[in-house]
Amino acid sequence: MRVLITGMTGPVGSFLADYLLTQPNLELHAFKRWRSDPRPIAHLLDRVTIHEGDIEDPFSVATAIRAAQPDRIFHLAAQSYPSASWNAPTVTLRTNVEGTLNVLEAVRAHCPAARVHIAGTSAQYGPVTPAEVPIAESHPLRPASPYGVSKAAAELLGLQYHMTYGLHVVVTRSFNHVGPRQGDRCSIQTFCQQMARIEAGLQEPVMHVGNLEPRRDFTHVTDVARALFALLEQSPPGEVYNLCSGTATRIADIVELVREQGRVPIEVKVDPARLRPVDEPILQGDNSKLRAVTGWQPEIKMPQIVAEVLDFWRAQLSA
Repeated sequence: MRVLITGMTGPVGSFLADYLLTQPNLELHAFKRWRSDPRPIAHLLDRVTIHEGDIEDPFSVATAIRAAQPDRIFHLAAQSYPSASWNAPTVTLRTNVEGTLNVLEAVRAHCPAARVHIAGTSAQYGPVTPAEVPIAESHPLRPASPYGVSKAAAELLGLQYHMTYGLHVVVTRSFNHVGPRQGDRCSIQTFCQQMARIEAGLQEPVMHVGNLEPRRDFTHVTDVARALFALLEQSPPGEVYNLCSGTATRIADIVELVREQGRVPIEVKVDPARLRPVDEPILQGDNSKLRAVTGWQPEIKMPQIVAEVLDFWRAQLSA
């Protein structure tokens, strides 16, 4: 089986590559933007064929897909930060909508039998009330950011190409994914990074936090990788799935786990600059459709997630 991943250097892509390389008789290819940081996949470079280009460039996308001739495509490349989409809405739409269109057109032209996964997001749902959780796939899409709009449009493109051209397209709407190699934009990452800095004497023993009351649905990236592979192998085409743990964890409880696993005592202080104008009290997905089709279950719980991320930032600082 020949598999192509776009966005392999991203927070999910490298873990998906790790998992795929445990499968027998699998040849792995990656479509990588030439200026993307290669460090998350440095340990994979001798086992992956890299095709460089830009997801916004239809020629380079088509060239890579024609060369790789993949049987499976995981399309993860995106501008994936909702906050950045407000400052760069045009770039967000080009990357996420036109980039997806470029992939679908290349598949249609060069490997129409390939199975294609398109990564969406829970941001497509927009604001929800506590009475509306857990959120099922039937929940209306009311995206409240250019990022959410771009991912809703990418999903619709994928489903349209399935209906119009018969492509085998499966879409996921992902909730919070977390693990090492992820950068510092996720709340768990910022907490663990601060703890590691405090332990190293690089920060005063105060962890600065935002609103600690919201509850969020987190899934470890290794569990995400297992789910993605299972879905593309087992799901019928034209389907959409929530990819989530199905459990919502209170942010304050995550901070407490970081304190418990830290090596020095700290004070926790709310930083007004980290408070958002609007913060949904709870975001929790319903993953029953995914579980019914694949038998998948998340295996890695929050204490292990915190331990891994904390060790990652300790290693980053020591390096």
